[in-house]
Amino acid sequence: MSEEKPNKQNAEGSYIVQASGGSTASINVHLPLPYLVPGSAPPLPTLIVGRKDNLAHLKARLGIAGGGQIPASVQALTIICGWPGVGKTTVAAALAHDLDIADAFPDGVLWVSLGQNPSLLSELTAWGRALGTDDLLHTHTPEEASAQLTALLRNKRMLLIVDDVWESEHAMPFKVGGRGCATLITTRDNSVAQALASTPDDVYKLAVLNDEKAFELLQILAPNVVAQHSALSQELVRDLEGLPLALQVAGRLLNVEASYGFGVMELLAELREGARLIKAKATIDRVDLINETTPTVAALLQKSTERLDDQTRDCFARLGPFAPKPATFDLEAMKAVWQVQDPKPIARTLVDRGLLEFIPEMGRYWMHALLVMHAESFLTED
Repeated sequence: MSEEKPNKQNAEGSYIVQASGGSTASINVHLPLPYLVPGSAPPLPTLIVGRKDNLAHLKARLGIAGGGQIPASVQALTIICGWPGVGKTTVAAALAHDLDIADAFPDGVLWVSLGQNPSLLSELTAWGRALGTDDLLHTHTPEEASAQLTALLRNKRMLLIVDDVWESEHAMPFKVGGRGCATLITTRDNSVAQALASTPDDVYKLAVLNDEKAFELLQILAPNVVAQHSALSQELVRDLEGLPLALQVAGRLLNVEASYGFGVMELLAELREGARLIKAKATIDRVDLINETTPTVAALLQKSTERLDDQTRDCFARLGPFAPKPATFDLEAMKAVWQVQDPKPIARTLVDRGLLEFIPEMGRYWMHALLVMHAESFLTED
């Protein structure tokens, strides 16, 4: 029997496999596709709320215009940057499954999720297998594999998605697309985005949901609770400041509690304070594939703080209880709280790590509510 190698996905969600003898067949699979097809995107997200404009903007960068507009030229590199839990991977996955994207990049989509400690050579080899070759198995360094991929992609029209980048050096070997390709990178780290960008326009900031869309998301996740406690639900949405991860976890907890016939007033209060939210399991799409577990929200956020030195982590923790919602600070306030001569190096590190965001219109720094809860948890542990 000839060996079959996955090639590309068709519009129905099955995969077209190319046999070594040249024949093709359409197959339907029931297991998650990323575990079967090297280099393929994760399944289409089941719930995307409030991202219509973002998807349209990103598609326009990729040469796809809506509303009868003339398509713009393709931007070779786009780096999606934003808070942990803001939905960078969800938006990238939605693009990977978009039919307009399939038309614009007929040779398909290559996807890799790197994380903190990626095996670069292994991931590059997986891209080679997705392109129908095992030649990269004989390479010894990421640089060699990258050079071979560059040759393979020279005349292709593909979208290359490099998800969850923690170090700019990790992403560099995957910048292998030819003139007909575009590369999309996601990162929570501002310094990574700046290091990879050729121009400021390469960076696309993915913002939190506005109150209307955030409320809509909570309404979908916990319809009965929102119907019965509309005012309190609105307050919860404002407290969670539009972060999809926080809203999805809160909505799931509320829906489960209501399904047991229990009152949710106490839970609503606990979610607004944050302790229950931080300890809860994250959404199923955040599963740890290696350990086959779903981490807590705290464990997800811990990834952003575990690389901080002791002083910076301590300063981050001290910001938690420092200000009322929304938590915003200027440099003088941080200097006073941290008791340092110059707060700029610490502020710079926290911005780079995606733990603070500078708001130019305000001239102040903003820490998202979920990260405030995470910061406060350090003080609780102590």
